[in-house]
Amino acid sequence: MAISVDPARWDELVARLAEAGVEHAVHSGVSVYFTDPDGARIELIADPLGEMYGTKVL
Repeated sequence: MAISVDPARWDELVARLAEAGVEHAVHSGVSVYFTDPDGARIELIADPLGEMYGTKVL
């Protein structure tokens, strides 16, 4: 699952994952991946809804 987040909050959210001890991986400076307690993979992406890495996808 990918969740679009406000780019202005992305660094804060990544820092909160680190502070909480959540294993995560940053990709391309705009995506961070981690797993929820049930093992589902989650992505937080700092691109506007409908865009991926600056390209319109919707």
